[in-house]
Amino acid sequence: MTGTPPDIAVVAGKSDLRRFVALPWRLYAGDPCWIPPLRKQVTELLDERHPFYACGAAERELFLARRSGRVVGRIAAIVNRTHNAHHHDHAGFFGFFECEDDLAAARDLLGAAAQWVKARGCDTLLGPVSPSTNYECGLLVQGFDTPPAVMMTYNPPRYADLLAAAGLDKAKDLFAYRSPVHPGSLDRLNRFASKMATREPELFVRPVNLTDFANEAHRIHEIYNAAWENNWGFVPATDGEFGWLVKELKPLLDPHLLQLAFFGDEPVGFLLALPDVNPALAALDGSLANPFRLLRASIIGRRRIGLRVITMGVKPQFRLRGAEGMLFCRSVAAAVERGYHWCEYSWILEDNELAKRTVRIMDADLAKIYRIYGKAV
Repeated sequence: MTGTPPDIAVVAGKSDLRRFVALPWRLYAGDPCWIPPLRKQVTELLDERHPFYACGAAERELFLARRSGRVVGRIAAIVNRTHNAHHHDHAGFFGFFECEDDLAAARDLLGAAAQWVKARGCDTLLGPVSPSTNYECGLLVQGFDTPPAVMMTYNPPRYADLLAAAGLDKAKDLFAYRSPVHPGSLDRLNRFASKMATREPELFVRPVNLTDFANEAHRIHEIYNAAWENNWGFVPATDGEFGWLVKELKPLLDPHLLQLAFFGDEPVGFLLALPDVNPALAALDGSLANPFRLLRASIIGRRRIGLRVITMGVKPQFRLRGAEGMLFCRSVAAAVERGYHWCEYSWILEDNELAKRTVRIMDADLAKIYRIYGKAV
C-alpha cells in the first residue's frame, strides 16, 4: 500500500489493549488453519505484572498501526534482560506481530520496535517471540496447508515477505517434524531400551507422579534450566515464570506423556508431550464464557488424535547414556497404548543434529519450518 503513511502509536489504555488483542480475529476470518488463542491468556502475557517481567527481568511496549482510525497492524517491542545476561549480548525482541497486507505499516511497526529497543541499549532486533522462546515463537515459512499443533504459531505466507521487505533476515530456523504413532518405531525403541537396561543399570524412566506434583515440577524446572543452558536463544525460566507455565500446562497434561529419567536418585531428563488440543481451542473461539462452545470443545477434546512433543532434555553430563532413547521409548509406548494417531516434534533448532537424528528414528518427516528473523539496529 502506498500513499499516506500509517499512524504508529503506543497502546494507551484498556480500549487500545482490547484492539491489540482482537486484531487477529479480523485478519484471519475464514482461515481454516488459524487457531484462535484464548484472549484472557494473551492479555495476561501482555500484562507487565506477569512473572516474565518481574523484578525488571524484562519490559515491553505495545504499538498499533492505524489508517484513518482503523487498526491495520500491531507489534510488541521487548527487552529481555534475563536473555541478555545469560547470553552476554544486547538483543532486543519483537513479538505479537500481526499486520494487513500493508508494507508501510509493517515496516513502520518494526521500525518503532527497533527504535524502542535501541533506546534501551540493544544493538539487534530479533523475533517474533511472544514474549520469549519459552512461549510461542517463530514465523511460519513452510507448511501452511495444515493447522499448527498446540502452542505453535500460524501466519499467512505474506508475513515473510513483509519482514524481508522491512530489512530483516533469517537468524535461525526452527523445525517441526511429524510422524504417525505406530508400533514399528516402538519395536526399535524397545530393542534399544533392552540394551540400555544392561549397559546402564542405574537408568530408569517413569511417568510424572501427579500426587507429588509440586516436587515433580521442581525436578523438571531444574532439568529444564540445565539441559538447554547452552542452546541458541534459550532463556532460563525463573521460579515465578516456571510456576505460571506449570499452571497453564497442567490442565492439558496426559500424565502418561510426561516422563522423567533418573540415574539412581538423581533426576536427569524429561520428555513432555501434550495432546493436541487445538481443535478444541478452535471451537472456543478465544473465550471460555460460552457454555455451548465449552461443551463442544469438551467433546472434541476427548478425541485422542494427535500429540506434540514440546520438549525433551537431558542434563549435559548424562547425555548419550541412553536417557534420550528411554524417554522416547516410554512416551511412544504410552501414545500407542492410548490411541494417539500422530505426533509432532517441535520445535527443534535447525542445527541440532542429535535431536533431528532421534526423531528420524520415529520415521518423522519435516512438516513445518518456523523462522526467527533479525537485524542490526
